[in-house]
Amino acid sequence: MFFDLDRTLWDYENNASEALNEIYHAYNLETIFAGFSNFHLTFTKHNNDLWKEYREGKVHKDILRTLRFERTLMDYESINPSLAIELNNDFLEISPRKPHLIPGAIQLLEYLRKMRYNLYIITNGFTKIQLLKMETSGLTGYFDKIFTSENTRSNKPQRAIFEHAVTSVNARKLQSIMIGDDLEADIIGARNFGIDQVYFNPERISHNEKITYEISELTELLKIFA
Repeated sequence: MFFDLDRTLWDYENNASEALNEIYHAYNLETIFAGFSNFHLTFTKHNNDLWKEYREGKVHKDILRTLRFERTLMDYESINPSLAIELNNDFLEISPRKPHLIPGAIQLLEYLRKMRYNLYIITNGFTKIQLLKMETSGLTGYFDKIFTSENTRSNKPQRAIFEHAVTSVNARKLQSIMIGDDLEADIIGARNFGIDQVYFNPERISHNEKITYEISELTELLKIFA
């Protein structure tokens, strides 16, 4: 079983929000932004846009990290590259150490381990950061291996990252499944590679894709894999 990490098991939204809130107050960013919500929403937009570009191979990870805060500041007419670097460094230091998980994550993983499923992570995140997230949140012990876009040199939804992961653990396609929250990267990517998928869709976002399973809560997997 191959899991995505961010927003599937690790609660990115809550963890990132807490980290951004700490940064906002530490740097007195109220002098730039009209409240924390403006800072948070602006950063989220640029971060999501840049991650999409990263998945498409249009931007390098180091550029992504700095540019997301540069663009956030520039939207409020603050051009300060050195501040953007400081904000990014603090974000990378604080956010991976936040321990919040998606509700039901530990219950699910305990069950799957008890049932002796082989569990792995496939993530587009950066290796050092993702390993720290897993360690801090207590996820590390549940997984046999983590495959990142860095250590496989490919990004979801590219076929290569799925092929590398499945081949590396001597798994068979027919006995493998991908669980993730990103319809394009996780689900369509896995489907195009030829393995089953579980679309974790807590917001119940409408779509027209043909997928193997769809859930809105992680604990629904307990019935699927009973």
